[in-house]
Amino acid sequence: MSLVLTDAARGRPWPLLAYAFRPFFLLAAAYAPLALLPWVGGMLHRVSLPMGMPLMAWHGHEMLFGFVLAALAGFLLTAVPSWAGVAPIAGRRLAGLVALWLAGRVTVWLSGSLPALVVAGVNLAFVAVLLAWALPALLRGEGRRHLSLGGLLLLYGLSQLAFYLAWLGWLPGRLGMLAILNLAANLLLVMIAVSVTRIVRVVAMAALKESGRAGPPRLTPAREHLAVAVLCLFVVADLLAPGHPVTGWVALAAAAAQADRLSEWPWGRAMGRLYLLLLTLAYVWLTLGLALVGLTALLESWPAYAGRHALFVGAIGTAVLAVFCIAGLRHTGRPLLLPRAIWPALGCLVLGGALRVGVPLAWPQHYLLLGMLAPALLWLAAFWLYLLGYARYLVTARPDGLPG
Repeated sequence: MSLVLTDAARGRPWPLLAYAFRPFFLLAAAYAPLALLPWVGGMLHRVSLPMGMPLMAWHGHEMLFGFVLAALAGFLLTAVPSWAGVAPIAGRRLAGLVALWLAGRVTVWLSGSLPALVVAGVNLAFVAVLLAWALPALLRGEGRRHLSLGGLLLLYGLSQLAFYLAWLGWLPGRLGMLAILNLAANLLLVMIAVSVTRIVRVVAMAALKESGRAGPPRLTPAREHLAVAVLCLFVVADLLAPGHPVTGWVALAAAAAQADRLSEWPWGRAMGRLYLLLLTLAYVWLTLGLALVGLTALLESWPAYAGRHALFVGAIGTAVLAVFCIAGLRHTGRPLLLPRAIWPALGCLVLGGALRVGVPLAWPQHYLLLGMLAPALLWLAAFWLYLLGYARYLVTARPDGLPG
């Protein structure tokens, strides 16, 4: 086993298992398109798999608690050691955690023939291990500065538990699986808003320096806190009264707060740096999606899911790609020079998101072809182009010889 999991020459874990971002970014990017296949095939009446839950719930589960949770695990298991000064999970322990995530995917794909408690138990075990490691680390020393992310991760894990309770019919009240998935996705939006604060300060400074502008970016903490606070208010309103006009107005207020925050970002030549452009487009999608959610709650003629697609496909998809790209370079000891494949990957994400949002609004008669199938193919291309550019970085040792 040691020959498989360690580099005998240096006594270090095999590069793929040296840090959590390596296997989890790789697996998440590979799985993102695969998780669409049953949903797209089912909608087109071409594929029918035995599933233990409705197709839309299965699709949402694998997007949020399969693909995104793997990306989130890779990010947190890599960031928390530097935030809190704790040892990272690597080697055999990391291999075991990866195996647990893979086991969760197998149980969900076989959910039509496995007991629901087995599916729920295996998948909850993964998030339980993640929480058991991350929360104590964030409760000590410098880690307390990032405790908000730990709290959001806890709420995210509880939303996954609530999903299974609803699936099993054990959750009282009107909350169903789709409503809980919507809540989980909204919690991810708050995580994005909180995490961007930590990332954009670093990459914006690098972008300004590379574009010939001196000094740090002017990012007012009070405006950042306001944007996150109003976004949290939207999450609560959307849970209690989805589609209500009051929730619509809260969504518009949240969109305005995000737009205000964007106004302080370094625009101009600095945006020519792809790593900053990725983060910015994710936040633009967040702002646009909130505005559309607000407008569709006030205008009955617009389909309500258009804004959701902007948030979930546009904001979350682009934010995940941005973290993949930035962390994948910084933590493998490479400069912030993104591979050329990321330009077309970003183009696929933007076009796919635009079709997912625009077709239901303008050409609903072409929804299956242009609003679903074409975006799914573009989503596939985006993340597999990322793999084309980054796979070699994730499976090989750092060029500077440092661990990680």
